Parts: sequence; structure tokens; C-alpha cells
Amino acid sequence: MPTAEKTRKGARRLLIAGFAALLAGPWLVWPLARGLCDTTNYENRTLASFPTPEAGIDGWPAAFEEWLGDHAPFRNQFLTLKAGADRLVGTLDSTNVLLGEEGWMFLKDVSDSKSLSDYQGLTAYTAEETQAMADTLTALNEALAARGSRLVLLFAPAKEGVYARYMPASVPVVRRPTRVQALAEALGETGVPVLFPLNELEAAALERQVYYKYDTHWNEAGAWLAAQLTLEALDKPFAAAWPEMAPDPEKAPLTDLANMCGSWAFCTDDVYWALEAEAAACTLWEAGGEIARYAGAGEGSLLLARDSFGEALAPWLAQGFESATVLHGNQMRPETLLEWQPEVPNVVVLEVAERFADNLPGRLEALLAWAQAAG
Repeated sequence: MPTAEKTRKGARRLLIAGFAALLAGPWLVWPLARGLCDTTNYENRTLASFPTPEAGIDGWPAAFEEWLGDHAPFRNQFLTLKAGADRLVGTLDSTNVLLGEEGWMFLKDVSDSKSLSDYQGLTAYTAEETQAMADTLTALNEALAARGSRLVLLFAPAKEGVYARYMPASVPVVRRPTRVQALAEALGETGVPVLFPLNELEAAALERQVYYKYDTHWNEAGAWLAAQLTLEALDKPFAAAWPEMAPDPEKAPLTDLANMCGSWAFCTDDVYWALEAEAAACTLWEAGGEIARYAGAGEGSLLLARDSFGEALAPWLAQGFESATVLHGNQMRPETLLEWQPEVPNVVVLEVAERFADNLPGRLEALLAWAQAAG
């Protein structure tokens, strides 16, 4: 009969073998199963690459762990399984995404933004930071005005504020105004039209959907409204009445939040709302859309400096102009601006999303350098 010691050794060997099989098994099966599995990158980011020696001894383990997490066999399948389990118990275990009322999703504080802290009023710009932005904005406005151009600054409100009624009670509002509300009010004292259409979007959201349910961005309706408010601020023709809206089954709504938490397979009840309104025609689309041009039905020329919210905004806003050049913030370098917009246009609109407001100083400085060098 086997002794107790032999039994314990056998159990340990079995445990070690089982653990090794769990680690190695997926990698051994993956080459055969990969072609049958969904390997789409649903997340709005570039997956980590395999670490190189340049990562160093101290940084290599963390870099390898990040790569392994992004490229593990059956990654999408495990993420979907976990998301399904979360839904069964009515929770959402995610470091990036907050589950609100009626299934609405919101962005938590992440590396490139502090959405929840902004919403709660826990963040603020110092007087020195605000004054520095005001000074640069004033200098930019003066440089453009000297060339007969007008400037508008548009802050795109975060979804958390527009759809505050769906925010969970566990995220209380601590202080108002928010940092961007206060910043917009302060910058408005420079004489530059500064728009932060939170109230308008919040009111519109009571009657129609203006942001995607499972995405951080405004939808076509929200972008259309922001465009009309911008055109109004420029004393240009704008639409005061809402156009007809209808679901477009041929187009899928955006779902960056659902993708972040592995819930893309379950968040399928949102709708892409199409508007029966004229939009400018896109005549150029370069660098993945980071450089674009539009032809509209209005008069004059426009430069729209944008971030991700500006992609939906551009066709509606550009409709108010004869021509428009649209540049993403990734292209906001003086030399790139001079290449694609060598002459100062009639109007410059700088769009900055609320959660990306920390990018404003750099965008203002780039535009100022361009305005001082352009024809």
C-alpha cells in the first residue's frame, strides 16, 4: 500500500502538472483554434507589443505582463465570458467603465482623463493655470483678428454631465461648477466666444438621444446641436428646429465603453440615429481621418482643430462654410498646420472635449505659432 508521503508527493505532482497544463494548454491549442475564434481588437487603443531589450531589466517584466494580457490565447472569448457573468449578477467589474442606471455606461478616471472626478467637482484649475490659458487665448484671438479671422472655442461636454440622471448614487456631486465650467466662464471674459453647451445638450437629451449609450461620445444628434450653436455664435445661418431623426440599421452605434469592458457581444440595443439634414461633403480623408477637408453650402473658409468629438461635428459645422480644413490634435503642429492651412481662414474653431481639457494649452500654443507664421 502506498505510504502517506507517497500520496502527498503524487498529489503535488498532479497539482503541478495540472497547473502547467492550464498555462501551456491554451498556447498549444491556439494555433489550431485561432482561425475559428474572434480575434478582433474591439478596444480603441493599440495593443501592447512584445517588449524589447530597451525596456530594461526593471521594466521588462511589467512590459511582458502587459503584452501577455493583450495577446493571450482566447482573450476575446474569456473577456466575453467574464462580461456575461457580470451581467448575470447585475454588476460590472471594470477598472475603466462604470455601469449606470438602465444599463448606461460611463468612463471612470483613467490615464488620459478624470471623467468621474470632473463630474463630481473634485478637480479644478489653479488661478495661474487659468490665467495662462486666458493669455494665450487672447494672443491667438488678436493674431487671427489682425488677419480678419474669427475664433471660437468649443468645449464638448462629457457624457457624465449630460446624462447625469443615469449616474449611480454611489458617485455624488460634491461641488459645482466643474473645472471646465469654471474655465469656460473665465475664458469667456477674454472676449472670445467660448461655448460649453452642457445645458443645451442636457435639455435636448430629455427628448432625444444625443450621446451613445455604450460610448463616451455624442452621436449625430449631439454633434448637430453643437454645430448649430457654434454657427449661431459666429452669426452665421443655423437651424433652430430639430431635423427628423430615424434609426439607420445599416450603421452601428459606437461602443468604446462596451469594448473596454469586454461587453461588445451584449451591448447591442443602442441605435444609430440618422438626421434628415444636409451635411458638408468630405473631399479629402488622410491619416485615418486626422486630416480632412469638406465642401459645404455656406460662405467663407473654416479651420476646425478637433479631438475625437470633432469627427461627428465636422460635417455639420462645415456645412456653414464653402470650404473647411479639419485637423485632429495629433496633427496640431505648426508645420503641419502651415502645410494644410497656409493661409488664415475666415474662421477658426477649436474643439476640445471636456475630459481632454488638459490638452488646451498645447493646442492654443500650436495655433498661435501657426497664426503668427501663416499668410
